[in-house]
Amino acid sequence: MKRTNLCFIFVLSLMVIPFLTDFLIIPIAAEPYGEDVKIGFTWINGLSGASELIDIGYVKAAEMGAQIEHREYRWDYLDLSFNSIFEWSDIYLSRYPTINASIALSVINGNSSCIPFDIEFEPYTELSTGTIRFNDTVIVNRLLNMTQSVINVLSPTYISFGSEVNGFFETYYDYETDNITNTLMLEDYVDLCEQLYDFVKVNYTNVQVLSIFRYQPPEDIQNIRKFLPYFTDCCDIFGVSARIFTDNNGYNSMLDLDGVLERYTSFANLSSKKFAITNAYTISDSRSGGSEYYQENYVRYLFSVIKKYEAKIEFLCWYTVFDYPPGYLSTFFNPYLEAHATAGLLTSNGDLKRSYFAWIDEMRSMGRLTDYRIPWKTAVGSLTIVAVFGFLTYAYVMEGLQFRKEDEKEKTKEQPSEAEKEEKRKKKKEKKPKTIEFTEEGFAAKDESEFVLEKSEENLESETVTIEENEE
Repeated sequence: MKRTNLCFIFVLSLMVIPFLTDFLIIPIAAEPYGEDVKIGFTWINGLSGASELIDIGYVKAAEMGAQIEHREYRWDYLDLSFNSIFEWSDIYLSRYPTINASIALSVINGNSSCIPFDIEFEPYTELSTGTIRFNDTVIVNRLLNMTQSVINVLSPTYISFGSEVNGFFETYYDYETDNITNTLMLEDYVDLCEQLYDFVKVNYTNVQVLSIFRYQPPEDIQNIRKFLPYFTDCCDIFGVSARIFTDNNGYNSMLDLDGVLERYTSFANLSSKKFAITNAYTISDSRSGGSEYYQENYVRYLFSVIKKYEAKIEFLCWYTVFDYPPGYLSTFFNPYLEAHATAGLLTSNGDLKRSYFAWIDEMRSMGRLTDYRIPWKTAVGSLTIVAVFGFLTYAYVMEGLQFRKEDEKEKTKEQPSEAEKEEKRKKKKEKKPKTIEFTEEGFAAKDESEFVLEKSEENLESETVTIEENEE
């Protein structure tokens, strides 16, 4: 009977376990959002090497649901070699068709101009003989040819002709008076961008054009508010490169959810156009003013931005997949960049960080990665399954052993051994008679009857003697 009950429990457990694992491992998103928002990375990097062209980075990015990769190329460096574009397109993006390409073909990058090295370009605030301007024919034509080549090879979804352009022009912005002090170079650059925009819209109708602004310290929003209207007619989308939010002195700002939403709201409200976050992150190294806990929370804050502006935001890119190995950025780029080495969602050795789990949770809350199994939940589910099966197996085996012991005992009882039979016979021979209990009355009656019998015998002998005497 017990064995039958155990079998029933075993079968019932097999039916319950799938529901248990679904609850632990694959919770279903309650209210999906941001269906049309693309989410990905800026410069997908690789594991333990920091090279931007390592396949493991793309494997992990695709696993994390990446739909876009945004890269920025300085025009001067790209003009020297086109190999990096071919590698990006043919070696990686061609193997991951779900990841769209966004490229900033930067004539301006941050606070510097990126005109090809063989063109003697100098910033200018007034025109003089020999001044090379942003919208000179030689520059426009060369950039048009470069744009055509890039689009034909890469087939990007988005393209930009500058990155963080307000960083370059802020030199001509007066924060005290809130005025632009010189617009000559700004207007020439805008003219260049308008010509390139028209070229793309005519020849590559599926490609959308970005104008990207830097928004890092709070004061950036002041000059963005002045510069952004100039670019209304030369882009489809306004991009914002937030990177690490800082205070006005350059120190890392640990903003709460309301602070993050306020910053992105201030940018989104500057125009009716859609906007894209081309580069956003914070670091986890406490030695550089970061925190793994804050990085986790910041990931969640960014998804809150998506939820709030899902109808207006085009895409969002986190900086890197993996951390950079210690010393890499300072050795190959700039010592000041070393503080940004821990921007990844995984360590340079591939260990999962708290921010990684936050990313996966938020992606699943959006209704994505429905088949993804979070490692720690998978482990819990696996341990639960092992524990249940282990218990049932143990109970089943122990019940079987107990059943076997009882069965053998019954068989032994039915067919006793020869030794047991012999022992039983000996005990039978030595068996004492059953003890009979007598009352005192019983003993008294017995004594009395024996006394009467003895008297009768004495009388009989007496009578015999009397007869013999009479005969004489």
